[in-house]
Amino acid sequence: MNVKFSKDELAMVYQYAAATKQETLAGLREIMPVIRDRQAREIVESTIRKLDAIPEPECRRFIADTRQRFIQKRDNSIRRRLAEAKAQTREKTPHSKRKEPDRERS
Repeated sequence: MNVKFSKDELAMVYQYAAATKQETLAGLREIMPVIRDRQAREIVESTIRKLDAIPEPECRRFIADTRQRFIQKRDNSIRRRLAEAKAQTREKTPHSKRKEPDRERS
């Protein structure tokens, strides 16, 4: 595939990913009338043009692969942030000393 997608275009593919090229394109085209921001409109338009240029079997794989990469990146980010939070908690929590049982005084 010789078509190059920007980071923003890939995000559009991920957000509107469907089972087929036509369904994905339909989802992107559906939002066009409500987009007011010029830059966002340009991103969606270029995403549509680029997807439209890719033949169906290859496009379907590209959409599925893009979606999977975003999901993996999100999951890895969640795992990393959880690990960092646990490490920070361990650093902030002082090691508890073993308490001696209270002895009754007579």
